[in-house]
This record gives sequence, C-alpha cells and structure tokens, in this order.
Amino acid sequence: MEFRFSGSELFDGGYDLDEGIEIAKQISPYVDLLHVSAGTYQRGFGDTHPSMFKEHGCNVYLAEAIKKHVSVPVSTIGGLNSPEQMEEIIASGKADIVYMARALLADHQLPRKVMENRDEEIVHCLRCFTCMAERAATATRRCTVNPLIGRELDGIEVMPARESKKVLVAGAGPGGLYAAYTAARRGHKVILCEKESEVGGILKSEQAIPFKKEMYDLSNTYALLAKKAGVEIRTNTEVTKELVEKENPYALIIAVGSTPLIPPIKGLDGDNVVIVNNYYKEKDKVTDNVVVFGGGLAGCECAIHLGMEGKKVHLVEMRDELAPDANVRHRPLLLKEVDKYVTVHTGYKGIEVRKDGILCVDKDNKEVLVEGTSVICALGQRSCTDTVEKLRDTATFVRVIGDAAKVATITNAVYWGYHAALDI
Repeated sequence: MEFRFSGSELFDGGYDLDEGIEIAKQISPYVDLLHVSAGTYQRGFGDTHPSMFKEHGCNVYLAEAIKKHVSVPVSTIGGLNSPEQMEEIIASGKADIVYMARALLADHQLPRKVMENRDEEIVHCLRCFTCMAERAATATRRCTVNPLIGRELDGIEVMPARESKKVLVAGAGPGGLYAAYTAARRGHKVILCEKESEVGGILKSEQAIPFKKEMYDLSNTYALLAKKAGVEIRTNTEVTKELVEKENPYALIIAVGSTPLIPPIKGLDGDNVVIVNNYYKEKDKVTDNVVVFGGGLAGCECAIHLGMEGKKVHLVEMRDELAPDANVRHRPLLLKEVDKYVTVHTGYKGIEVRKDGILCVDKDNKEVLVEGTSVICALGQRSCTDTVEKLRDTATFVRVIGDAAKVATITNAVYWGYHAALDI
C-alpha cells in the first residue's frame, strides 16, 4: 500500500513540515511506501506542480526530512526531469524512489534512454503547463514537445511511408526540426535548411533566461534526433526559389518563422533599445534600470528574469491585462512572479522612446514618462509572409507551419510540423 501526502501544505493555516513528519510517523506502520508531495492542488498548484520559475528539486527537502523519521521507503516528486539529479537524490539518501509525471508526458521513453545511456536524446519537460491547461479545457492531455500525448489511440508509432520522397524543410525552428525528424523516421530523404548559423529559430533567444533554458535545449535535442534519423542539416543556407528548383523536392515544408514586430515609434531604433529576441546577444547592453515595452508572455517573462537579476524593471503595456497569450495554468504563476519583481504600467501607450525611458499616454490621454536607461522591445512577432509567398508554389506538396503560417506557440509549431510530415 502506498500513501501519498504533502510533506507540508506550504500556506498559512495549512500544516507545516513538522506536522508532516508527525503524519508520516503515524501512517508509516500501516503502509509500504510514503509518497511525499507538497502543497495543495487548490491553494498551492505551483507548489504541487513546480513551475519553470522554481529550482528543479525544490520539493525534495520534504521527503529528505521525513525519511529520517520512518523505516519504510520514501519517494519524492515535483518537476524532476534530469537523470543526473534523480540519481543524486537516490545516491545521497534523500529519497528511495523518484517519481515523474510531466517528464514522462514530454518523453515517454525517458527511462529507456537512461538505461541505454542515451541521456542526450531525452526531450525534457519545459514545465510550461500546456498539459495541465489542455486538461482544464478539453479533459484530455497535450504536451508542447510531444505530439503523441493525448492521441495514443491513434497509435504511437510513426509508420513508414509507402514510397520514399525527397523532402526539403525551410527553417530549423522547433516546427521545422520536428517536421524533418518525423519525415526522416517515415523513410523520406530529408534536407533541412536554416539561413542562420545555428538551429533553433526563436528558441535561441531563450538561452539567456535561466528558467527558460530548457526551451533553448529543446532545439538542440530535436536537431540531434533529426540527425540520427538521417536528416541532412544545412546551416547558413536560405531556401530560395532557385534552391528549391535545384533540389527539386517532392515536398516543401515552410517553417521560416516570424520576425519581431517593431512599429514606427520614435526612438525605437535607438542605441538604448534591445529587441527581446536579441537579448541573448546584447544582454551586456542592458543597464540596471530597464523598461520592458510590451506585456505579452515574452515581455513578462523577460521582465521577471531581469528582476531576478536585481535590476529595477518597469513594464509598459497598452492593454489592461498582462500576458493574455499565456495558458490558464501558467498565467497565474507568471503574474505572481511579475508582482514580485516588476513595476507594471497597464493602459499606457508608448509614443516615444527616449534615453531616459518611454514617453507614454495613459487612458486620460495624459503624458507620463516611465523612466529607464534601457528598453527591451517585446511588442510581438510578425509572420515571414514575404518568404512564404515566394516559396508557396515551388513543389508538388507544400505545407506552411508554425509562426510562418500564424504567430502562435511552440506547441502549434511542433504539432503542425509533425502532422505535415505524416501527410507526405
């Protein structure tokens, strides 16, 4: 018999760790395993299911403390997805068993890959809560990085195509990488071209934000899986109409992504402005007094990161609410972090970027200066429609996926890439 409970409920009025230890001591004579979680689902969702803003293993200390007082095995759980860390937890005696949930949605072959020393092939959970948000919406599951989840009755094996075709994929963001990987697994001859020197597309920008690094790592994992499946990856190679004519593929998957939306606002091209996509390359330009221009998901997460670094951060958003593009599970936790680290100005329309901040007008049309010596522009993305139109009719089978079709999410890019490859 296994007994699951929280080592601490982690809210005022709930029981604490000392009481959790007493519960464990009273229960342990009657069970075979104590399964130690944290928080409560209703009042501490982000504790029971640690978000990307928390350290991996943040709940392990509860199992570690309880294990010292009982004789039965103790397990731990909570956003763990690193085999190295899980091995350390067991080897050091913090827990006897490590449980995974979201990590196995992201990669149901994780245990097998560990046993076969293929850790580098593990597709890690992003802790983005797409799975939990989908359950709230449709009572099923969805996973940003694994399009098989929630579709198991359709079959989880990628079946070989009846005839091998030549496939050209334009763009090596998450959608293009997954499309190429899937097409190669079906037996097609796949060439994946990326105009920049590194794969990853928009995910490259996540490498500078520690709590989003797994999004950056995702593109490298997909690239490794694609190469092992037989994909030829060509970087510094832009797909043009002439290249398509030269390669003469049967299928062309257009995954050229999007570009930052930069409206014609005075001063937005100034030396004190960093486009959020380029932050990873220009972070040294950002001073300790920052204004983030745009309060969507990307802007909010960047603002949180800057606040965590100890910078003074203001966030300017024209709408009345922040991050409407965040999913229903991630958004409340995101807003809590914003409250901790950021001074928010909603209902402010930026009209001029200056050396000392952003000049805005409020709802009463009154001018207000939001002060800051650096500005992060996070005003959204725009599909690369010009490139799409140039390539649209250049092959027998053409599919436009991801941000190139519609600016959306990593989830949509991966799923559209997967299904485009299945259709060839």
